[in-house]
Amino acid sequence: MEKICFLVCQYGKEVNGGAEYHCKMLAERLVNDYEVDVLTSKTINYNTFEPYYKDNRENLNGVNVLRFDCKPYNAEEHNIWRKKTKFSRKVRRNLFRLGLLESVANIKPVWNLGIENEESLLKSHGFYSKDLLDYLEGHKEEYKAIILFSYVYPHTVFGARIAPEKTLLIPTVHNEGDVFRSVHTHVFTSVKHIGFNTEEEHQLSLKIFGNKMSENSILAVGVETDFENEVQLAELKEKFNLPERYIHYFGRVCGSKMDKLIPWFVSYKEKHPSDLKLVLTGRLFQEKIEHPDIIYTGFVTDEEKVSLIKNATLIVNPSRNESLSLLLLEAMDLGKTVLVNSKSDVLLGHSIKSEGATEAYMSEKDFHQKIHKYISDPTLIELNKARAKEYVQRNYSWPLIMGRLKKLIEAM
Repeated sequence: MEKICFLVCQYGKEVNGGAEYHCKMLAERLVNDYEVDVLTSKTINYNTFEPYYKDNRENLNGVNVLRFDCKPYNAEEHNIWRKKTKFSRKVRRNLFRLGLLESVANIKPVWNLGIENEESLLKSHGFYSKDLLDYLEGHKEEYKAIILFSYVYPHTVFGARIAPEKTLLIPTVHNEGDVFRSVHTHVFTSVKHIGFNTEEEHQLSLKIFGNKMSENSILAVGVETDFENEVQLAELKEKFNLPERYIHYFGRVCGSKMDKLIPWFVSYKEKHPSDLKLVLTGRLFQEKIEHPDIIYTGFVTDEEKVSLIKNATLIVNPSRNESLSLLLLEAMDLGKTVLVNSKSDVLLGHSIKSEGATEAYMSEKDFHQKIHKYISDPTLIELNKARAKEYVQRNYSWPLIMGRLKKLIEAM
């Protein structure tokens, strides 16, 4: 059986990040066709980067997980290098904002401006592992394909240099400062293939990297919502003190997601008192904001997560930066109405293409109005069920996704 490997910053049952879970779902669905290795770190905390896993190897659902130590993280050192890399990033970002970067990239696809500082920045990152990269260098001949997850991390930038001719990049790009660094122009023009999650992500990447970007296609991913052991509502209510009605968010509970969601929900409740609460599921990566209308479940099992989604009144994804949104697709696959941030082109695209089965809000006032519309008339939620499920099945079914992925691997 031929071997393939994935490189991802975190991997394991205890990890609930979108790209990391995306990687896990693909890896586990390939074990009957290939011997699958995952090269990853020992941490699950992207703030402290402290080691969590003790063992170097684990077999998880047929996947060989190889975990490597990372360089001890020094936040002060990392911030110094971040400041030193501002200039090159700003040059490319300003060209993008002026609508000129795509044309420039068509002529000059590969940039070296500030690249030495950018490499030093990546080597000071908490996920940088020389041991992981050395292992890949020493075993690259064993692998038919090398699949890199998320453009922004050290394992992707340096890993792409080891065997680009058989490397598939799943970049999970969104419009943020890091994507404009010169070092990424080398990755996006050298790997064998780039598998995007959505057409919106593809179009954004074209505007940044131009027409000399590596061969690419829309790959995407499916969702997992069908588990053998369903957790009953009574059990959830007892464990998490759930109310009858709640809006559910699941994923990383961090500042970039909560900065507007929590205050906007609290202000909604002040204007419209009721039993409605906000339930936040996932690891906490920010200071806990205590409020009687907010429930934190912490990290939960997949079965608990699916039951929490099923029993929610509405689902919300407040993210401004998405390349796909597994949160949204899992909820839609279960027939739920999802409120999404219109500042994300990807989430707005889902809303338009699903013909309103998911709703995009544009402001705090609009957020309040969207909640109130559905809370006041639950029949609207029922009307969305079939459209939401059909949208996911039409575009993100596993046979469709795995057929695309296997074809790419076989072409390596």
